[in-house]
Amino acid sequence: MKLLFIITKGLEKAGSATRAMEFATLAAQQGNQVEVFLIDEAVHWAQGIRAANGKSMNDYLSILLNDEYHVHVCKSCTDRRHISPDDLIEGVIISSAPTLVEMMASPDYKVFTF
Repeated sequence: MKLLFIITKGLEKAGSATRAMEFATLAAQQGNQVEVFLIDEAVHWAQGIRAANGKSMNDYLSILLNDEYHVHVCKSCTDRRHISPDDLIEGVIISSAPTLVEMMASPDYKVFTF
């Protein structure tokens, strides 16, 4: 079973977003295959921005960016915010909405939204 964490919360809800990343990291450490998909305001996390609580996505990337696990960023969301691939943390994948929908519809994935 693959676990898909969809995160929509940006800096305004940093607690929810970082909690989701903590759960995703714990799931990966327990041997689960984990994918993270950042949409809406959560795409800013892929820029390495640090929240007021001191957390950033960088705190979790050593576990979540490798050949087994992936962190996706919504292409249309980055386009709307004028975020280019050069603005993102190395290893993050820009993916389209159809990719997210395929993952959500797949029986191989269990989906969690934050």
